[in-house]
Amino acid sequence: MEKYRPSNTEIVNEELVNRYAHILPSSMIELWRTKGLGKYNDGLIEVINPDDFQDALERTVGRKALNYVPIAISGFGELFYYRKLTAVDEDVCVFDPHYNQIETCVWSLTDFFNGYLCDDDIIKEVLRAELFKASLKKEGRLAQNEIFFFAPALALGGTERIESVQKGNCQVQLTILFQL
Repeated sequence: MEKYRPSNTEIVNEELVNRYAHILPSSMIELWRTKGLGKYNDGLIEVINPDDFQDALERTVGRKALNYVPIAISGFGELFYYRKLTAVDEDVCVFDPHYNQIETCVWSLTDFFNGYLCDDDIIKEVLRAELFKASLKKEGRLAQNEIFFFAPALALGGTERIESVQKGNCQVQLTILFQL
């Protein structure tokens, strides 16, 4: 919370908590209850409702994954998801829709929030902090479930430059990028 201030968040209802309490660690449930879902640092990262992104995650991994839970999305659409691998093993992975790549970020949810997302290199390179700030100036603040994207898409030869940045609905953009 020292690096990420809530900028547009909403506390979750108990129905959502109950749906995921058997999969997610108590620290995630506590975050939902105390700080809420929504934008942090104007949307550099958004803590998301897993229900809104479960279809995108299943399309990405190619199957229904009962112990995989979408937890956050970056301002440029990288989808972070929690995996409960065993009763004691877990990790957090990221799907980069621009290059259709999945990689494991860290081996615990606590390390994801308190280490990975706080690492200056991750903020600079993965979250594209400088381009994000410039995108806010060019396109304005992001609404809930909205991200910045590149037009043309990076997979089609687009570039990570401010001139290529637009904003739109993240589910729509993830679907388009997945189809590419």
